Amino acid sequence: MNRMRLPLLLSCTMAFLLLSSCSKNAEESGNPSATLASKPFRDLRDLPGTVFDVAYTPETVRVDESSWKSALKSVSSDGTVFVFDNPDSKTASLAPGQVLFLENLSVRKVVATGTHDGHFAVKTERAGITDIIQKGQIKWNVPIKFSSLYAAGPAPAPSSQNQVSAMLTRLSPEGVVYASGTEIRLSGKVDDWKYKIAVVPSPDRMDVDFSVAKEIDTLGVSFATKGFLKDFVSSADMHIQDGVTDNFNFSNSGMTGEFNVDYAAVRGGGDTAGMDKPNIKLPTLAKVPFPIGGIPFLVSVNANLILKPGFGGKKETIKGSFKISYNGDNGMQVTNGEASVSGAASGDGSIGDFLSTSIAPHAILLGMAAPKITLSLGTDSTVDMLTSALPSSLADTLSDIFSRTDAGKWAKKKMESTFKTEASASVQVVSILTIATSGAVSLVPCKISHLTIELKAGADAYMLGRKGLDKEIVLSKKEIALRVPDINACGEK
Repeated sequence: MNRMRLPLLLSCTMAFLLLSSCSKNAEESGNPSATLASKPFRDLRDLPGTVFDVAYTPETVRVDESSWKSALKSVSSDGTVFVFDNPDSKTASLAPGQVLFLENLSVRKVVATGTHDGHFAVKTERAGITDIIQKGQIKWNVPIKFSSLYAAGPAPAPSSQNQVSAMLTRLSPEGVVYASGTEIRLSGKVDDWKYKIAVVPSPDRMDVDFSVAKEIDTLGVSFATKGFLKDFVSSADMHIQDGVTDNFNFSNSGMTGEFNVDYAAVRGGGDTAGMDKPNIKLPTLAKVPFPIGGIPFLVSVNANLILKPGFGGKKETIKGSFKISYNGDNGMQVTNGEASVSGAASGDGSIGDFLSTSIAPHAILLGMAAPKITLSLGTDSTVDMLTSALPSSLADTLSDIFSRTDAGKWAKKKMESTFKTEASASVQVVSILTIATSGAVSLVPCKISHLTIELKAGADAYMLGRKGLDKEIVLSKKEIALRVPDINACGEK
């Protein structure tokens, strides 16, 4: 998947670590590390009720903030290779199997190290919470508000390092996580699907408007969504013993919102080839860093889609709408490997009228995971922000060198399932709409649509510290059917 160099919305993920203003002297120095700030920032330990009492694993190599700021020169575009000049003794002695813990920035497992033209490079892969923590407890309960603490300016151009300061996210003295309140608009392509995103924070919610579309010859598909997510409270409680998370709880209380969706698919006389990549993972809608004790947890809001038309003939059209709403406390608890529901949540929806013009039978499947609230260990922050502040060309070159050596054998990972985020826990609202029509030549022209709304929670093995164990549970489920005409001859609802 191509990395998108975009000013990610409401985010800055690890912007705490970067200058609140990029001075002219820093830019002229030619030293990318000059853009890294020395100003300390608060973490979740400053907030009431937070617990952070941990012991690190023997493999963990913790590099303090001042050390990596002075030595880190480049990060590969996929966030896996870190390049240092004149690293401290801890960094220089890294070996495969150890865990690189860059304080307040990233946690990565070391795959290989090497020196090239005086640069010390570290090839890494994702790490889980038990790769860094041997035992202890981490706990927080933090309200998230989408309003701004200050009047931020317009979003900078993608190439500008000033994007780091313009989208600063921080913790308030009252213990509430705020995100920059500037309206952000993004556009681009994901696997040849054109997308547009607009997000407007307000005092009690985040309004979202996103759309995707794709046209190949005479075939076109479009999907447009408007909705909102209200402020909510994000909570986590992790108990780790002997390198295993024996108790894990992640929940988002007061998660309330709705989405209205309009869709359309049109086929003229052309072929349907080229619509064989239905999974669309949009740029992250919002990110809020949750640093605690130097560990860069990250809470993000995402939207992922599946669009798949199934036409039976030529010159066909299908379009319509549906609506979903959700509310409640969404979360899960995993105790000794057994998952259970945490909180009470519900979803509802409705299917709008839809138009279908076709001689032959045809169908369409629309899937949406939005919002998806994800807790991760900060790998995303490395890719999205640090690679924007530091040049990636050097690290990308060294990545290629690693790939040709026995010590550094690795392959760039394929994009995972659309509705999955690695090294994470999540709660999400998944909506699936299917529509089937019998076509005009049928004895009884029928149209049947089904809308399924599921609120789900999950956590993967990297977050749980249990090899091969991924957990996902359904918090609530609602099924809605619309049959036109509403007669048994058209099949069961």
